[in-house]
Amino acid sequence: MNEFLEVKNLEKAEAMLKNIPNGIERAITGTINKALVKVKSEIKKKVSKDYNIIKKDVDKDLKIRKATFATLTGTISARYPREPIIRFLASSSKRNTKVKIKKTEKSKVLNGKPEYVGKPFITILQNGHMGIFQRKSNERKRTSKGKNIGKKQTPIAQLYTISISEMIASESVSKYAMEQGEKYIETILEKEINRILLGYTK
Repeated sequence: MNEFLEVKNLEKAEAMLKNIPNGIERAITGTINKALVKVKSEIKKKVSKDYNIIKKDVDKDLKIRKATFATLTGTISARYPREPIIRFLASSSKRNTKVKIKKTEKSKVLNGKPEYVGKPFITILQNGHMGIFQRKSNERKRTSKGKNIGKKQTPIAQLYTISISEMIASESVSKYAMEQGEKYIETILEKEINRILLGYTK
């Protein structure tokens, strides 16, 4: 998922900067790149408000591509890999495991994937990683890795859910990001034009 930022309605800015070499390009790139940082922060805030996830976990998947003279647009993108569902763990008991993905929704019993067997369960792997897993089948197979090499075990798979990219693509977050982007661009552009006209460089 990408959030694009671009500067529109540039007639006034072009007229004001027409006698300055690369004036309009400097104004556009400066505006977009400063707005990108602010919008990224707004996206983290909105996602962590809507979803049961902390800003730190959102931030690690976000990437900014800055505007340049050659490409007068900037983007904020998110990696697509889905999040381990244990990040949304609400409660766990012998009876069931519950998760809560959106803050506006109630926690739900995790039933697992239909192609797997049995109930989902929490376990810690030999490498220390903790997750919610489900058995892929009831067939016991000999392990080829780890301390239990050669022993027969039932294969398991970790369960995942929505990705940060999908959260950003939700109507609520994408609309908010667009509104914030337009707001920041409008205010920052005016400051960038004045900065260039006054002869300052950064």
